[in-house]
Amino acid sequence: MVLELQKPRPIWQIMFSTHHTDVGLLYLITSLGFLFLGGSLALAIRAELFLPGAQIITDAMTFNRIFTVHGTTLIFLFILPFASAVGNYYVPIMVRYKDMAYPKLNAIAFWMIPPSGALIWLGFADFTWYATPPYSIISAPGPAADMWIFGLKILGISSVLGAINFVVTILKCKHPDMSIGQVPLLAWSYLSSSLIILVAIPTFAAALLMLLTDRLGVSGFFNPAMGGDPIAYAHLFWFTFHPEVYVLVIPAIGMMYEIIPRFSRKPIYSYNSGIFAFVLLSIVGFSSWAHHMFATGMSFTEKTVFMVGTLAAVPASAMHVFNFIATMWNGRIKFLSPMMWSVGGIALFFGAGAGGVVNSAMPLDFSTHDTYWVVGHFHLFVMGTIAFGSIGFLYYMFPYVTGRMYNETLGKVHFVMSFIGTILVFFTQHVLGLYGMPRRIFDYPPIPEWIAMNQIATVGAMIIGVSMAIFLANMIYSSGKGKLANTEDPFGVGGKYYYPFEAKNPSH
Repeated sequence: MVLELQKPRPIWQIMFSTHHTDVGLLYLITSLGFLFLGGSLALAIRAELFLPGAQIITDAMTFNRIFTVHGTTLIFLFILPFASAVGNYYVPIMVRYKDMAYPKLNAIAFWMIPPSGALIWLGFADFTWYATPPYSIISAPGPAADMWIFGLKILGISSVLGAINFVVTILKCKHPDMSIGQVPLLAWSYLSSSLIILVAIPTFAAALLMLLTDRLGVSGFFNPAMGGDPIAYAHLFWFTFHPEVYVLVIPAIGMMYEIIPRFSRKPIYSYNSGIFAFVLLSIVGFSSWAHHMFATGMSFTEKTVFMVGTLAAVPASAMHVFNFIATMWNGRIKFLSPMMWSVGGIALFFGAGAGGVVNSAMPLDFSTHDTYWVVGHFHLFVMGTIAFGSIGFLYYMFPYVTGRMYNETLGKVHFVMSFIGTILVFFTQHVLGLYGMPRRIFDYPPIPEWIAMNQIATVGAMIIGVSMAIFLANMIYSSGKGKLANTEDPFGVGGKYYYPFEAKNPSH
């Protein structure tokens, strides 16, 4: 039994509660709402690019607005809040504490998300989720751009408050009999990602403040007309958002560390290497931000340092993959939906990582920079690894949260369609990049290869869209009408809730 199930209550009791499971539920519902909103914009983008010329979007400015809000929504309003939902539910239970360390602060951190989401959606800015100057200073129309900046500022504060809560809960509130080396790997993933947030986010907060004052004309940090340097913004942005990628993926890997041993019916192959890999990824995340900027005139020595720093993430990531495979090896695997999504996420993680090596290698990066290769790599990483791990965990926690089982057949259909669609969209975009199609364009010339691959990618996106509709229907129907779950062992994998320190396999 993982979670304490409660009888149905009025919605306002949950909304104004500070209990960690209630706040987790609010995070969960909000993040799923933004998943479908941001996903709808993705489908609009893919429909527009199905053929050259304007299809369903009338002009480039509207396309750029949709493009910006799509990226901002899915990164900041889906992935991060979803990770907070899982952390709120499970971290206090895993460290055997009654709640988060600061319950009221926890609720405040959540309630910052709806207004920031409203600012982003009502503004509908057009300067991409990078907000790259000088366009974001000189030409981006207000108040949309200013609303986006304020929305991101609020989200940043929310993330920092949440990170402080996770760090204190794990380090200071864990049960006295539990050493830090006994904390489950999912909790370790939250500790690692929270520490990254505390180091990285203040940098972007400062960059946003400088951007805002530039827009108001009182400073010129990034405005070339006033002696500023737009490249300085790029450094500040990537110093935050390259590590931020690990903030997004590390909790998803932690979720896989919960699912794979359970459904393999084996202990984790190497608990200690999992911790080491989390810590290593947290460190190397800061040593590789400038690989996004090889084309900005850095010296050869600087490029080499950052190329090596970027490649240092490979062995750390490989440790996790090896751990997963070794855990499954000779296991009595039960391929239910959570396990299928996790295994699919690992396979796509491998593909995304292989593509990332190209981006980190200087000569290859010059060939693929700012092409659809980068779009394919980033989305394969975000959708193929992070979203797959997150959705798998959503199926895993569903019976514990609702007390009912989802429809397993529909869960598998959802996985198969999403896996096929993801390959069609994002592997095709890699190839499209090799054919030279630039990213972030509203229209493209009628080159037969470009047309064919855009159509394949669009068909893949539509398959994902249909699968998500099936998922939504399954979740809604099963929440109210699904079969009652055996909350002691809803998946029939046997045993009690798994803690690594309770059952180590002697052979490992």
